[in-house]
Amino acid sequence: MSEEKKIDRRKYIKYVGAGAVVAAAAAAIGYGISELTRPPPPTPTTVVQTVLKTETLPGTTIVRTEERTIVQTAVTTVAKKILKLAHYYDPGVLHLREGLEKWIYPCAREFEAKFPEWEIHYEYYKWDDIDPRMIIDYKAGIPHDVAFLSPQYIGRHIKEGSLLDLTKYIKGWEAKDFDWSAVWKGCYPYMVPNGLHTRTVVYRMDMFEEAGLDPNKPPKDLDEFVEYAKKLTRDTDGDGKIDVWGLAFEVGPDRATVELFFAPLLWHFGGELWDPATKKATFAEEPGVKAAQFIYDLYWKHKVVNPATLGLDYTSAIYDIFLAGKAAMAWGWGNYWLLALQEKGWVEKMIPPSGEAKAIKANFFVTPTNVKAQFTNAWCMGIHSLSKNPDMAWEFIKILLSKENILKNTDAGLPARKSHWNELKLSANPVYAIWEEAASRGRPMPATAYYGELADTIYDVLAKIVMEKKPIKETLKAAQDSWNAKYAG
Repeated sequence: MSEEKKIDRRKYIKYVGAGAVVAAAAAAIGYGISELTRPPPPTPTTVVQTVLKTETLPGTTIVRTEERTIVQTAVTTVAKKILKLAHYYDPGVLHLREGLEKWIYPCAREFEAKFPEWEIHYEYYKWDDIDPRMIIDYKAGIPHDVAFLSPQYIGRHIKEGSLLDLTKYIKGWEAKDFDWSAVWKGCYPYMVPNGLHTRTVVYRMDMFEEAGLDPNKPPKDLDEFVEYAKKLTRDTDGDGKIDVWGLAFEVGPDRATVELFFAPLLWHFGGELWDPATKKATFAEEPGVKAAQFIYDLYWKHKVVNPATLGLDYTSAIYDIFLAGKAAMAWGWGNYWLLALQEKGWVEKMIPPSGEAKAIKANFFVTPTNVKAQFTNAWCMGIHSLSKNPDMAWEFIKILLSKENILKNTDAGLPARKSHWNELKLSANPVYAIWEEAASRGRPMPATAYYGELADTIYDVLAKIVMEKKPIKETLKAAQDSWNAKYAG
C-alpha cells in the first residue's frame, strides 16, 4: 500500500475536514478491500448430455448410428442482494484469521442460509483506519452496512452523523446481557460491543514473597501501592544498581499514556478529561495537577519506575518490561496479554476463559484508586448511516452476537455477555473475579469529537512535565487553554 493512501488514525481529521473530504475519498477509493476476504466466485455447473445421431450412408442401404457426448460448462448466476461487512480481521494474523474462519464466515453462512436472497460481501481495513474510513465515506456519499467500530470515535461519529441510532433495534433485544459493562455506557445507542477489554495491575507473586510482602494481600490504595513499590525496587546482585523495579508505568508516545495511566489517576482525584456540558477540556484543574504530580513522583521522588523507560510505547514499557522480569508490578495490564502469561506458565487456563483459571506465578489486582476505575473498551458493531439495508444489517449483527456464536470471536477479549460469566463460572473464579470487577468499574474515554487531539495534547504536556521537569500547574494550564482555543464548544 502506498504511503499516500495510508490514513493515520492519529491525524485522520486532516482527511475529514471541510474541503479535504472528497479528495481524500477519491484518492483512496477501494482502499483496504482485501482480495483474501472477498467471497468466492460462483461454482461452475457442468452438464453432460448424450446424443444419438442416425444417418444412412450415401448410395447404400446401410444405417449408421453414432453416439456423441456433449459437455457443457456454465456458471449459474442468481441475482443476490448484497450486505457489506467492514472489518479489521487481517487474514495474515493468526488469531484474526481464526476469527474469520471460526466466527465471521460461519455467521455469514448462517445469515445466507436464513436469508437465501442475500449475500455477505467483505471489506477489510486496517484496525486503526476503519472508523476514519466510515466517516470519510459518509461525507463522500459512499455507503456501507455493518461495520466494526471503536467507541473512542463515538463523539466524531455523532458529530458527523455517520452511524445510525440503534435504539429501535435494541429495544426488545437481549440488551440486558450486554449493558452491565462500561463499554455499553460509552457506545449506546450507536454501537453494540462484541467483547470487553479492560486493565488491571499485574504482579509477580514470587517477588512479593522475596520482598517480605504477602502475595495474597495486594495493596488496597495508592499510599499502600507506593510503599509496596518501594519495597519491590531492589538491587538483587549487590552491585549497586537496581535490577528489579517496583513498577512498570508509561509516559510514552501513544494514547495509552492518557487512557491507562493519566485518566485513572485523574478520576481518583475527582477530575475529568473533558466536560460534556461546556465541551471544554478540564484536565488541568486541581485533580489534573495532583495526577501529574503523582506520576512525576513515581519516577523522581519515590524512584520506583525506571526513568530509562520514559518515552517508550505501551508495549515496550509495560509488556516487555514485566515479562522480562524487570518489574515486580505493571500498571495497565490488558486482558489481551493474558495468553502471554499463560504461555510462560505464570497463569493457567485463562485463555480461553475458564472457571478453572489459576494464578501460578503472576496475579492481578484492580487499580488501587478510590474509584478503582480503569479505561474499559471493546470492538463494537454499528450500522453505517448510508446503509440501504439497515434491517438486514441488524439481522446479521444479531447472528454475530448470539449466545452460540459470540464466544467464537478470537479477538473479543473478555466475554461481553454477563450470562457467559455465570455459565462459564468465571464470576466464581478468584482470578477472573478480579477482571470482572475491573470491567464493571471501568470507564470510557470522553465523547468529544476531537478526542484524538485531546489525547495527543495530554501526552505532550505529560512528557514536558515528567521528562523535561517543567512546572506542573502552569504547563498543564497552557496546554488546556491551547486545546480549548481550537476545539472547545
